[in-house]
Amino acid sequence: MSRADRVDTARAVVVAVAVVALLALLARLVGLGDRPFHWDEARVGVWALRFARTGAFEYRPVAGGPLPYHLARASFALFGATDAAARLPVALVGGLLPLSALGLRGRLRDTETVLLAAVLAVSPPLLYYSRVLRGDLLLAAAAFSACVLVVSAVDTGRRGFAYAAVVAVAAAVAASGFVVATVACVSGAAVVVYGPHRVSVGSVAGLVDRLRDRSTLLARLFVLFVVAVVVLFAPRGGGVSLWNPASLPGVLQFVFDEAPTRFFSVRLATRYDDGATHPLLPFVVSLGRTLLVAALPSVVLGIGGSLHERYAGDDRGVVVFFAVWAALAALVFPAVAEVDAPWTAVHVVVPLAVPTAVGAGRGYSYARRVVTRADAPAVAAVLLVVVAGVAQVGGVLADDVYGESTPDDALAQYAQPADDLEPFAANVSATDGDPTVLYYGDRFHTARWSEADGPPVPPGWGARLPLPWYVAREGGTATSLPSDAAVPEAPPPVVVTEPTLADSVGARLSGYERSRYRLGLWNREVVVFVRSSSVESELPPRSRPNSRQRKPIASICSW
Repeated sequence: MSRADRVDTARAVVVAVAVVALLALLARLVGLGDRPFHWDEARVGVWALRFARTGAFEYRPVAGGPLPYHLARASFALFGATDAAARLPVALVGGLLPLSALGLRGRLRDTETVLLAAVLAVSPPLLYYSRVLRGDLLLAAAAFSACVLVVSAVDTGRRGFAYAAVVAVAAAVAASGFVVATVACVSGAAVVVYGPHRVSVGSVAGLVDRLRDRSTLLARLFVLFVVAVVVLFAPRGGGVSLWNPASLPGVLQFVFDEAPTRFFSVRLATRYDDGATHPLLPFVVSLGRTLLVAALPSVVLGIGGSLHERYAGDDRGVVVFFAVWAALAALVFPAVAEVDAPWTAVHVVVPLAVPTAVGAGRGYSYARRVVTRADAPAVAAVLLVVVAGVAQVGGVLADDVYGESTPDDALAQYAQPADDLEPFAANVSATDGDPTVLYYGDRFHTARWSEADGPPVPPGWGARLPLPWYVAREGGTATSLPSDAAVPEAPPPVVVTEPTLADSVGARLSGYERSRYRLGLWNREVVVFVRSSSVESELPPRSRPNSRQRKPIASICSW
């Protein structure tokens, strides 16, 4: 192939990957705010709104990493506080992730590069959790991008890739506490692929010499990492400012002492002291079931691509590295997860995308050969496999990613509401003169605690989720009463209670209409009473004027 042909081919690959990324973005932005907030999304949303309103923020491991809060706050400032705006940064990261395939062009074939971008674009677990305000997709994307950038830095010798890789590592650290598991998987994969069996006295001496020659660059990378971590983890508000030299010692003490101590205490020490562990096998089996149902083509092609690369292919180290990473993730993440949840699949599917692209590339090459030979039975078999794979992915996308949440969904976790909560939000928004919600019942009652407070939260507030997000989003306020308290003579316009208390509460509310909402996929119902004068018209929820988008940030956050 001539130089001109190689240049044209390279341009075609770049264009193809860019088109795939554009389609991935569109797939993530369509109906981004349609699904009601998961409980975890509601927690992040409420405290991100508080961050936007007060400028106050402090890292607490129980609330997840700080990166989602910074991104959500910026999105609120630009687009207002909506479900779609809260999820937008994650959707953008997920939509742009296919571009990372270009960083492996030097290690993959052209077809494999484009296929890698396609896998990252359409894999149902990645598409679903690109539309959820959680740190899992952010962590997986940042870690994957960091490894790809390291490969690019080695292949090209350009220092810019090294600096970008360090920023990506800092973003991964700030995305989620699961970063500990990611580090374990990446380290294990590196040992397997580039470990002691490839080490010799000469290679060690050469490595020492290369590190010495690059000591200045390494020092700069270290400083950049420290700065990035400080910016992401530094507390905000309360007299603490990154731009105030007087508060810098306190900031550094929090970032490098208090924050790690909190993480160890919450995620490790307390968890194991209380015996809050779980058997490994059921979680591994559950993750395997999720992968087989929601990402079957990726699993089959990934395993096939890994085996071919190792035993019948070029044994490319980068492909084996990502394959081992994915295999370790299938064991490590179930071990460290606190709940059995389908989002752990994200941490497997992202690194598995590389061997999946290799497997798909081998399938593509075989299909071209049988078509060229006009081998009718083989062509029919290929078409059958392709149609089955497309149908499987399309079915998961239609039912689980874009469809309504049901207990049978492979990708929705229990804490995903089964009902549309926009009517509830519209009723809160309609009470502009008195935007108050009363939570009635011991299950929801909190003493001396408001929604503006940060984590840790009392059980009563957690039982309300995800309603606090919709109350805060609409600029509402909330109060609560225990089950043995009398309903106020002048009750607020919106009253939320338990189904077992609904009849007794309803008997004491005159002029209120009753609705029932499922706040989980099963066994999680609440009853909401709305003063008749505050009820929105009976238009479909999506066709109502979106009054919340006209509210300024200051109004939205003053709950």
